[in-house]
Amino acid sequence: MADWGTPTMRKCVVALVAFALVLALLLGGCSTPPPLQADGLPDDQYLVGGGLMIDWRAPTAGTAYLVEKTTGKIIETRSMEAGDNFSFSVASEVQADEFERILGIKFSEALFWLYFKPGDAAGTRGLRMQ
Repeated sequence: MADWGTPTMRKCVVALVAFALVLALLLGGCSTPPPLQADGLPDDQYLVGGGLMIDWRAPTAGTAYLVEKTTGKIIETRSMEAGDNFSFSVASEVQADEFERILGIKFSEALFWLYFKPGDAAGTRGLRMQ
C-alpha cells in the first residue's frame, strides 16, 4: 500500500482530487439544454392562444405558460397532461384592478398570451418568475 505521508499531505491530495472532480463537472459533466429566449419566455413557436378568455386543451403532456406580453411577466406556469384544460378569464372589475396592481400597467394595455411546451421540447430551463 502506498505511503500517503503526513496528515497535511493527505489533506492536500484529497483537496486536489475534490477540486479536479468539481472542475470536470463544471466543464462538461452537467450540461443542460439550451435556454429559452433571452427574456426567459418560450419561443413564439409555442404560442397556442391568448386573450381575456382562454379555454385550451393540451394535446400532450407539457407545461403551459400564461404570460402578460407587454411586461413580459409570467402570470402562471402549469404542468399539463394530455387532455388537461387550461382556463383563464378575468371576470370582474376586482380581478382587473388586482392585475393592474400586480403588473404595473393599465388592464386595457395587458396582452395575455398562452404558450405550451410539450414535455419533450428542448430548452426548458431558464424560466424566471417575477
